[in-house]
Amino acid sequence: MRLSIRQLSGYMCLILAIFFISTASVNAAVRVDGLYEVEVPVSNQARQERKRALRKGLADLITRLTGSVALEEFGQFMDVLDRTSAYVEQYRYHSSINPDAKAGQKPDLVLWVRFNRKAIQKLLRDQQLPLWGSTRPETLIWIAIQNQDNRQLMSADEESSFYRSVLTNARRRGVPVLVPLFDLEDQQNVSVADVWGGFTGVIKSASARYATENILVGRVFPSADGWESRWTLISETDEQHWSGSGKNIDSVVAAGFNGLGDLMASRYALESTYDASQYYLKISAIDSLQAYAKANQYLKNVSAITRFNPVYFAQGNVTYVIEINGTVEGLEQVFRLERRLLVDDEVIPVQPVVQAEEDINKKVLTEETPLIKILDYRLKL
Repeated sequence: MRLSIRQLSGYMCLILAIFFISTASVNAAVRVDGLYEVEVPVSNQARQERKRALRKGLADLITRLTGSVALEEFGQFMDVLDRTSAYVEQYRYHSSINPDAKAGQKPDLVLWVRFNRKAIQKLLRDQQLPLWGSTRPETLIWIAIQNQDNRQLMSADEESSFYRSVLTNARRRGVPVLVPLFDLEDQQNVSVADVWGGFTGVIKSASARYATENILVGRVFPSADGWESRWTLISETDEQHWSGSGKNIDSVVAAGFNGLGDLMASRYALESTYDASQYYLKISAIDSLQAYAKANQYLKNVSAITRFNPVYFAQGNVTYVIEINGTVEGLEQVFRLERRLLVDDEVIPVQPVVQAEEDINKKVLTEETPLIKILDYRLKL
């Protein structure tokens, strides 16, 4: 069958449309790798310098997980920083070559640290601090930089010190970011003047193809005392604005991502509670041992779930008793964001477990045993 050019063009448009629709849910949220790993520059490998770096690394990690920069506000938490080694799982040194270093300059020395996830999460619960899990919404970033009389949009240029600063600060706060392609379509839809002027409508329209929940717009420019920056976070319902200043570009980029990290954590971090609550969770579409293993592995990785126990098995579904820290609304938000458990159309009102403790602890309940469910979820394989 021969196709005309017009028909071929139509098919190509359809394929592209399907592609962007199918990737929309993928781009909405991503799992952040190495969330409990930090890197801290050090001057040497001496014990005192390592102690300082571990302390800073733990403070940076807590900020990444909670969105709380002012750790001294949490009472005895500052004493925790003096016992940092109790939370360290592994550390090592490595050299880092600075692309902007002068000829003959020695590589920087960096301490890499991995903290124990369970110990850190228990610490946050004990201190009643919120916890932001590893699956986080991706943010599309448009940044205009003014240097002398020239303005340009930041692109994914590995040779650019500005771009490297953006990636470093995004990783420091654990915020996944997406840089526009700046292909022909982007060039036609948005200009540096649009970003510099903060024309929200134009920017949102040009960003639609990337299907992210949030858009960060930044302006960076020199000032009499160094550098200034203006930032706007655009979401579906509102806009948030903040600014930063500093002696160098990296400091104003850090201000931008500190603001972004704080706002994201305030939306998605789950509040910790002293007393964990128990609920029933029913998951359908578990029709094989492989699917059952995937469901268990997923529940194990959800930071809001501190304990889960399968208590009822039926054809194609498993009911768990789960113990959570925080609110069930926060847990549902995690499920919506991660999209591994999909809610059915009919929502069942949330109710806590009220059965006797001996029933809850049974491995398998009988068909006659009444179950109080939260939401019926379907496992996405």
